[in-house]
Amino acid sequence: MSDPVVPRPAPLKIRMLRPAIRAFGALSRMRRRPAGPPQPPVESAYGDDPREKITYLAPKPGAPQRGAVLYFHGGGWIIGSKDTYTPFLGFLAEAGHPVFNVGYPLAPENPHPGILRSLFRALDWIAEHHPEVTGYHTMGDSAGGNLCAMVGVLAHAPALVAQVDPARSQGLPLTCHSIVSLYGVLDRLSWIEDGFPGADMMLECYAGKGAFEEEVGPELAITPMDLPLEAVPPTLLTVGSEDPLLRSSRLFAERLGAGSGKVLLREYPGEPHGFFNFGKSGSAERMNADILDFLAAEDPASA
Repeated sequence: MSDPVVPRPAPLKIRMLRPAIRAFGALSRMRRRPAGPPQPPVESAYGDDPREKITYLAPKPGAPQRGAVLYFHGGGWIIGSKDTYTPFLGFLAEAGHPVFNVGYPLAPENPHPGILRSLFRALDWIAEHHPEVTGYHTMGDSAGGNLCAMVGVLAHAPALVAQVDPARSQGLPLTCHSIVSLYGVLDRLSWIEDGFPGADMMLECYAGKGAFEEEVGPELAITPMDLPLEAVPPTLLTVGSEDPLLRSSRLFAERLGAGSGKVLLREYPGEPHGFFNFGKSGSAERMNADILDFLAAEDPASA
């Protein structure tokens, strides 16, 4: 199967957005003043692209031993950077989770399935360079909430992995314990219908015009709602009540709840999109606590 979307240079609008988002992230850090990780972060390359890098946050010494968390940043697949998120992931390391904050090449220069293939390479790197890690919880926000759900579903379905990357007939390394999707893009069209700013541009950059069809083939199965959901790890979905992605989370929760999957949906009254690390919000602290409770319940090390 050939890749469905041809890489192309980012238009000027996207090139201008990228530094603006970095600046906004710096302002948010100043407003929120997150505690940051308990030990200095360590960055490593897992691939040849300059964005294929992982920031490792070691768990707090003396904390209970917990499973690793892989975090994928948001930004509509076209903007954003892992570095914006590192200070906000310290709460996971404080609780004893090793954290791998994973960067990836962006669309439209690296459209679907390129980003997922990068994340697969990140898993390969972790398996090779951190042999103490045998499994992980996958976590992300917005487009990263899409990617973490995709990786979590694909990790339990080797045949679907091979559709994304034909070289991987044996599936993915390591075991995915759970999915934590923060206001993720979990279906293709509802966020457009519900008025998410720039959704049309993001979707076209990532997956081309074919992704706007009601039904797509396996080559354009870019959201978990496009996949058969036969074996999905326990899933936590969080979203604000004022987020245009609210319906996306509800649709995915409804589908998982109708099957055999375990799913928890947490909605935060009055919150817009992006409150995990943008703006100043008490709900972010409540959400962090909900995340830690969920991870403790689903972590093999906690059993």
